Amino acid sequence: MRLKEKAVDVVEKDTDKYDESLRLSYNHANRMLIHLKNIIDNYERLENPDDITLEVYRDSIIKKYEMLEDLLWKLLSKYFKSTGLNLNNPRSCYKQAFKEGLLVDVEVWDEILLSRNAASHVYNEEDYEKIKDNIVQKYVQAMEDFLHEFRERVF
Repeated sequence: MRLKEKAVDVVEKDTDKYDESLRLSYNHANRMLIHLKNIIDNYERLENPDDITLEVYRDSIIKKYEMLEDLLWKLLSKYFKSTGLNLNNPRSCYKQAFKEGLLVDVEVWDEILLSRNAASHVYNEEDYEKIKDNIVQKYVQAMEDFLHEFRERVF
């Protein structure tokens, strides 16, 4: 095998590794989104829940959201690494994703990141409820739209 053929073979193997890693990460994020949507659906169907039940659902929604947001920016980081960009934090990944049209609404994604960071430092019920309400009303749809766009463009 000539040197050029070996180099092409190595590049194809690296591409295969990235493809597999991206697919696994995408699938994991997609499953997390489905879990989050199921929790929200169950939460919205509750009839006359007590305060503890509401709190458990709220906390579950926020925790799944935090995990999903983490998976999404890491998925973007892997994707950009496969294209030669080394981006290692959520903000830089989101900025690049905007530039490439993978993310649509800059303001919503800024809120997604701020809410994710704030969620672990909220100490009053009102702020925690606001985060939960934003997740349910805006963030889940933005995340779902992103995953759809990512699947369409990358796979």
